[in-house]
Amino acid sequence: MIKPLINFIPNAVTLTSMCLGLTALRLSYIREDIYYSLVLLLIAAILDGVDGKIARKLKVESPTGAQLDSLADFLNFCVTPALMAYEWHLKELYFFGWLATLLFLVGGAYRLARFNVMYSKGIENISSNYFIGVPTPAGAVLLFLPIVLELKDYIDTTSSIYTSLYMTFLSFLMISHIKTPSNRLLFITRRYIPIAIPLLGCVIAGFFYAPLDMYLGGVAIYLTVTFYLFCKDDLYRKKS
Repeated sequence: MIKPLINFIPNAVTLTSMCLGLTALRLSYIREDIYYSLVLLLIAAILDGVDGKIARKLKVESPTGAQLDSLADFLNFCVTPALMAYEWHLKELYFFGWLATLLFLVGGAYRLARFNVMYSKGIENISSNYFIGVPTPAGAVLLFLPIVLELKDYIDTTSSIYTSLYMTFLSFLMISHIKTPSNRLLFITRRYIPIAIPLLGCVIAGFFYAPLDMYLGGVAIYLTVTFYLFCKDDLYRKKS
């Protein structure tokens, strides 16, 4: 009786993240609740990052869990953010806004399918320090940049055409072969734990005090590391 429940724990976490993604999508159609949509998607992203770890820790990894994880990724980091961006920024462009939305969805679906195939062949794995192409969670985070910039009053809604071009650019980044940082780069040895814990506390406090500013800082760091990996890889190819 207990073993089936233990086996279901990782899947329950994944299904919870899917429910949060759907709820975020529903709230996004109420413009006053867009902030709560972003918070729910952030929680969904955290759950997405731990469900696999829970499965490995409990030694209950299964093909069903892997398929559920891919479906959750597509829903939470492709469908929900794409439709949120369309509702918030792109629907006034009509056909071109919807075309950009579809391109993002297609790019995300292809990225997930390619990752699953490469992972099964051992070409790309979750223990690597980098991914090939922008992963869908990072693509979703980057997609919210125009929305956050508008919430911070850095841009206005007249920039929808730029948002559609930016969304199309992200679609190609997801299916590209550039190296992008993975969360393995954040791995901390015991030696640095006394330093890491206070820093983590500051980051968490920052998200409570100024979440949008912390988001922008995180995006800046991610893009900087990605640019560094791109330049490093390009320099290596030239030398070889």
